[in-house]
Amino acid sequence: MKRAITIAVLVVVALAYIAGYWPQHQRLTDAQAQLQETQNRLAVAEGRIRLGEVLGQLFRLSDAVAAKNYGEAATLSSSFFDSVRVEASRADKPDVMATLQAILNTRDQVTTAIAGMDLSLSTVLKEQERALRLALGYPVTGPA
Repeated sequence: MKRAITIAVLVVVALAYIAGYWPQHQRLTDAQAQLQETQNRLAVAEGRIRLGEVLGQLFRLSDAVAAKNYGEAATLSSSFFDSVRVEASRADKPDVMATLQAILNTRDQVTTAIAGMDLSLSTVLKEQERALRLALGYPVTGPA
């Protein structure tokens, strides 16, 4: 008789434990999945922000070139291409990485154009702007 009561008590305790454990475990699993999804979305958003900052640097460089302030343009160009290099190494999307690498490949051309005060530099910078806008998913109009 005592043995049956002991077994019954153990079964009741086990059922109570499972009844309390399972919902908590399910909530924990759901919370972990939501956390992972949020972290993924945050990483994507941070990448877009960094790419937007690179685009902002390109705008400042373009403004300096348009104002024919080639000394400032040379300084801005250096920091712009350094940022492009860093972002190219961090990019997780192949199309963004390819875009940044293509921009990085124009570094010597842009540097030479700034030093020589070449008027065609604006065209190169506009092409880079278009490429960055596309990489960010912004609508782009006009010729390719």
